[in-house]
This record gives sequence, C-alpha cells and structure tokens, in this order.
Amino acid sequence: GAFSTVGTALIRVPDEHRMELRLADMSANPYLMAAAIGAAGLDGLRARSVPPPPTDRNMYDASDPVVAAAIKASPPLPSNLAGALEALDASSPLRSGLGDAFVDSYLKLRRAHWAEYMAQLTPWELETYLDA
Repeated sequence: GAFSTVGTALIRVPDEHRMELRLADMSANPYLMAAAIGAAGLDGLRARSVPPPPTDRNMYDASDPVVAAAIKASPPLPSNLAGALEALDASSPLRSGLGDAFVDSYLKLRRAHWAEYMAQLTPWELETYLDA
C-alpha cells in the first residue's frame, strides 16, 4: 500500500508529527488489530523492508495509470473469512508475533464460526432455489 498526505492511501502522513493507519474498521478487535500491526511492523524492521515512495495521488482513481499499476501489483485481500483464516494460518510473521498457541486457538474458534455461518440458508437462497 501507498502512504500519502491525502486521505485515500493506507497510511496517511498529514504532517511530520503524526500518521494515520487507515487499515482497521469497526468490526476489528482493537486489541488484536494493534498486536497484529505491531507484529507486522517488527517483521518489517527485522527484514529491513523499504516502504514505497510517498504519493499525493487519489488511490481510488483507477483511471490514473500510476494508481492502476499499483492496484495491479498488489495482491488481492481474501474475499471471505475462510480465506483470511488461511492467510493467518500461513503467516510466519503473525505466528511469530502473536504466538502459535494464540493463532491456533483463534483459528479453531473462527473456523467454527465460519462453519456455522456456512450452514445457514439466507432468505435469498430459499426464495431462489427452493420451490414454495
């Protein structure tokens, strides 16, 4: 992701004294989110990762060739909870930072939630696929 002084990038740096990480939403556990961001940051420091150059482009404007190239080069995020859990399971940095015991316990709980969710029939499915 890019960082920027405008509000459309993942990391916004409005001035030299602060930054905004625009990753989380209200459905995230704030404690787990902070721990995961910390683990990812430490992994980046250990790996001596170099951030991308700053940009003041509107990162929602896919008609901008630079933005379109950045979008194309970025791997897609998982489209559902099952995919996100697989990504967590395979993440060495998060396993290292959060601990295998925590990650395994969290995966067990959330996979049970996913299985329960997948067992439900929505009103749309009932109306579309079942004869009345």
